[in-house]
Amino acid sequence: MDIALIAAKILGVYMVVSGLFLIFRGKTVPHLLQDFFSHPAMLYLTGAVLIFLSTLFLLQHNVWDGTWRTIITIFGWMILAKGVAYILFPEMLHKLVTKKLLDSVNLFGLITLIAGVLLFRLG
Repeated sequence: MDIALIAAKILGVYMVVSGLFLIFRGKTVPHLLQDFFSHPAMLYLTGAVLIFLSTLFLLQHNVWDGTWRTIITIFGWMILAKGVAYILFPEMLHKLVTKKLLDSVNLFGLITLIAGVLLFRLG
């Protein structure tokens, strides 16, 4: 099976579960983020895992052909950037999570859910 199909399925399932979590349990997100950003070791380990996995994926699939496979590649690069940000710029990420942003958790959940279903169907 093509790695893009596998990645679309995995990202799709992850996004569906994340979207449902944001819709049904979104009120817990501020507490989770506060706890997460208060542990530097957790930030570093999360960043290291994201960098490792996204690099592994991008070495196998770095496709820029204008098809749906490009979307999977963009997600891979975004995950790599997020991992780097967790290690190098955790304070900046923490400041990006504002009260106004957290008030839109249900909307982000719906968008994530729809994108996840679409990705899963593409795969």
